[in-house]
Amino acid sequence: MRLRPPLRVSVTRHEEKEQKLQEFIFQHLAGAQHGGDASHATHLLIIARSLESPLVKAVAGLTNEITAAGLSARMILAQVDREPLPEEWGRAITFSHEIRWAKHPRLIEAHEQLVLGPETCWIGDCMRRDPAKCDAYESYVEDCGEAAGCAAVSFERLWLASQPLMSQVARRVGGGIGPGSPLPIIEAAPQPTAGTRH
Repeated sequence: MRLRPPLRVSVTRHEEKEQKLQEFIFQHLAGAQHGGDASHATHLLIIARSLESPLVKAVAGLTNEITAAGLSARMILAQVDREPLPEEWGRAITFSHEIRWAKHPRLIEAHEQLVLGPETCWIGDCMRRDPAKCDAYESYVEDCGEAAGCAAVSFERLWLASQPLMSQVARRVGGGIGPGSPLPIIEAAPQPTAGTRH
């Protein structure tokens, strides 16, 4: 019988959450350069309360490292009516990314999460709890394909039920991104709606 590695479950003070997440992501990216499980991943899968979430800020703070690793991101937000707007946030990000809005109000009961690879993920507190006002329960999961796989499946299901907001593709110039050059922003096409006449 295979023993499951213990989950690193902790209560994190909201002042420290962004820093701890950045360290977790950075360690994973560094391990990927030495053949870790992220070498099989092409996307970071993110479910976050809003662009003000410490998770989103941690990812944005590592934009150069994520770009260098050749990764892109797919992100689902529960709230999009607060500053900054996704388009403005995207201008500071050098890696390709797509953002969708989980507009159904019941989805605020979901947990924030980040899938870094087939065996690595982070599961945060419920999105209805404001991370700026309270400490959070979170799990750092490494070397567990079952947990990361379940997180990826739940992400994909929520992705299909969410409304596209924007997609940005990193422009490569001579193998890299040109300094100071704006990245193209591609607005999501309007989704068809069904209606009936009365």
